[in-house]
Amino acid sequence: MTDTIRTLAGDFPSQTPDSWAALAQKALRGADLDETLGRTTIDGLTRGPVFFSRPDASHAVDAAPRDLYLPWGIRQTLVEAGPERANAAALDDLMGGVSELELRLDPTGQFGLKANEIELLDAALKGVDLTIAPIHLDSLGGQGHHAHLLLTLFARRRIDGETVEGGLGLHPVERAARQGIALDDQCFPKAKALTELAQAAFPNLKIFRCDAAHMFESGASESQELAIMAASVATYMRLMMETGLDANSAAKAIEARLAADADIHLTIAKLRAARRLFARITESFGATGEARRLSLHATTARRMLSASDAWTNLIRNACAGFAAAAGGADAITVRPMTEAIGRPTGFARRVARNLHILLAEESHLGTVTDPAAGSYLHETLADSLAQSAWAQFQEIERRGGLVETFASGWLQGEIARSRAAYLARIESGQTPILGVTQYVDPDPRAVETEGTWPEPDAPETALTAVRFAAGCETAKEAAQ
Repeated sequence: MTDTIRTLAGDFPSQTPDSWAALAQKALRGADLDETLGRTTIDGLTRGPVFFSRPDASHAVDAAPRDLYLPWGIRQTLVEAGPERANAAALDDLMGGVSELELRLDPTGQFGLKANEIELLDAALKGVDLTIAPIHLDSLGGQGHHAHLLLTLFARRRIDGETVEGGLGLHPVERAARQGIALDDQCFPKAKALTELAQAAFPNLKIFRCDAAHMFESGASESQELAIMAASVATYMRLMMETGLDANSAAKAIEARLAADADIHLTIAKLRAARRLFARITESFGATGEARRLSLHATTARRMLSASDAWTNLIRNACAGFAAAAGGADAITVRPMTEAIGRPTGFARRVARNLHILLAEESHLGTVTDPAAGSYLHETLADSLAQSAWAQFQEIERRGGLVETFASGWLQGEIARSRAAYLARIESGQTPILGVTQYVDPDPRAVETEGTWPEPDAPETALTAVRFAAGCETAKEAAQ
């Protein structure tokens, strides 16, 4: 025996970009290489056709270690208007494998649970062990009031504050942008008061949600979504530290929500880039160690869902869920396939939660902490996205921060341009949509819903695209 083992490729000459290009050019028979195989993102970032190296990964941030039996939080959103129906859906979801619940709260009851009183919230969560199933709030209005109700419910049930997890979901800046309103003068003081109260009694609760996913739904590119997340992190870090919190405690009280869509590789790279951005920003405030690790919630994108043939959404959700899991999301929400049409039935919710189980237990995605690490494609895309997002984040900060850029309309204008570019790619056929612009079923099978959404026809569309991107039509048209 010899002391060395010859590698399988040992006798083959190493390839260079030039040698590969020569072979590719020969195969293309004279066609232009860049025009035929080259691709770019909406942001103009190169994404192929091939990479021969990866950027310096010394500044990358490791994903959180995963539980073999529950590799990510299986988070389901409740949108039922009444507390009784919401409670039945919650118990059904938890018995079916869901590990976290998100309550979409709407003071009007049109787009979510109407629980403006403690008794109604208590009824909606009857029989739910709040120390086992974390509760996250997504308030379409009255965020501070709903946060107070949840904290009061914890106290009413005499729950040990050290055992409570979940999140209040405060995102006042993003909410104002979604609804096209100015920030109330008392908005930040109320948020500070809630921060002090929550930290004192429930130190493991997430207080703020950097909700950049809403901007993606209204047409933002991946780089813009990341830049808005970064600006949101900086905004809420400053706010919490003004209450006396140290940088580590403030960083741990933040959760970011990003959208995962059917573009698997770009979504994986985006989530990896988000971790790097969060670590760098929190470091600048003084955070160290594990506090620099982003708590990341990925939700399958609504803008990719079709209302004309909802069954094709199963494929898109599977791709997006795979990307979210492979990208290292800590919690994942899979939207019901009927989300673009109306409130989901029990069947649509079951299919959504079962996708998690397929990904985790049959595809074994949770057995590897960071499956994309080392991939030239994903490392390069993540680096490019992080660099692009950082430059846009700096521009937002230069213009006065997230609040000022929303108030001036500058950020909406930037997103509107990306949205127009995205729609142009769809119209030209460059970005086909299965079942909508390609392989269209002339007679798609109908799906049942628990009633259609009021006009405008969905919460995400009504509050994100129409009012946020003033003067623009809804991004949902891209998927219809």
